Amino acid sequence: MNKFRIYLTMLAAAAIFSCSESGKSVTPQLQSFSVILNKNSALVVKVKFSLSVDSKAHVKYWQASESESSAKLSALSDSKINHTVSLYQLREKTAYNYKVVVLDASGNESETSQIQTFTTEAMPAWLNTYYKTAENTIQETLPGYYFVVPSAKPNGLLLINNSGKIAWYWSPPSNYIVKTARMTAKNSVLMLLDENATPFGDGNILLETNLAGDTLSYFRMGEKGFDKSIHHDLQMDSKGNIVAITNTFSNNLPGDGIIVLDSQGKKIWEWSTFSELTNIDPTNYAQPWGNSLVIDKDNNYIVSLRSLSQVWKINSSTGKVMWKLGKNGTIKMPETSNFLFQHFAHRNANDEIMLFDNGSAARPETRLLSFNLNETTLEATPKINISLPQNLYSMIMGSTSLLPDGNLLTVSAVNGKILKMTKTGQILWTISASQPIYRAEYLANPFETE
Repeated sequence: MNKFRIYLTMLAAAAIFSCSESGKSVTPQLQSFSVILNKNSALVVKVKFSLSVDSKAHVKYWQASESESSAKLSALSDSKINHTVSLYQLREKTAYNYKVVVLDASGNESETSQIQTFTTEAMPAWLNTYYKTAENTIQETLPGYYFVVPSAKPNGLLLINNSGKIAWYWSPPSNYIVKTARMTAKNSVLMLLDENATPFGDGNILLETNLAGDTLSYFRMGEKGFDKSIHHDLQMDSKGNIVAITNTFSNNLPGDGIIVLDSQGKKIWEWSTFSELTNIDPTNYAQPWGNSLVIDKDNNYIVSLRSLSQVWKINSSTGKVMWKLGKNGTIKMPETSNFLFQHFAHRNANDEIMLFDNGSAARPETRLLSFNLNETTLEATPKINISLPQNLYSMIMGSTSLLPDGNLLTVSAVNGKILKMTKTGQILWTISASQPIYRAEYLANPFETE
């Protein structure tokens, strides 16, 4: 999946060894180095280099048009002789200077090369059309990033920083569409791709990469335990298993399921809505249409079922439905809090069940809701209840979540808007795309482990 090309390679004529003033510490010397551009993201490059002796090292880099005082340091590599270091948050079509910086056995830093240069390539045309940085300047005090999943063709994935600039993106080959994606706890990207022009949210390829673009896992439908099409959402659990929503069928009727694949692609658990929905009248039935899945704090699953206008909690061991939130569900709640065709149900940082209440043609109003849920007495107390302005009504897709500062990050999907809002509904800033956005999430530091 990852296509790289070598932009520059330089080989040192010979290994050179020098001693520190104490005569005890050997200063590592640069043997060879090259810069590799990433075909899936012009904003990421790799610097590969070899040293004369085992040493930790990193790369110092800065825009060629600026002074060295503005330089950033890559993550420290401890790969001894042969190193590969990724440089992030670059700008497209921009010249950069860089140096390799090594640490000797005593921890002393030294620059082992003269200033070298590389130039990043252009971002793909679809991205510059989809998201116009010049029109999306924001001033945000939270230091994190916004992970954006577009709903467009062609498409990819974005990380937008707190000034509204694209900090990272991933663009698939032209024959693939990204259907959905989640960041994992280890800051890798788990995504569902489709190569068959399948409608709706269905896909046939599971791909996990790091932000440098390296493939960590790859599974194709029909191989190993991946025996059903996946749609709309997926997660990685604490054991490294992939948990995803699937299509299931019974007596030619469509349903939804959950599949769990281990790190080798072996199926280790599955569940179907048909285990709960029995005595079905086929003349009055619609697919429940799972559209979001999260792993709750007790490792059970919270699933949004759009067509039922309900959110279910499912025991991840037994498959038993523990509760149903929504109209005609098992949780007692005020009738005025009933939601319609919701998305992005999850437990927020305040321990509330939060969701994006899309509304419908019969009630063309989108709301942001949260509930304090007593799972013992099966009662829900409404907490957040915000109606979006009419021009932000989104009949399909969308998301809302709690930010670390107590405000809300909301996606009005069909309108291509990402909003920061207060709990009273005041809009603090907006960034826009030219086509719909499936959803967006806040990430404190996705580059941390790279």
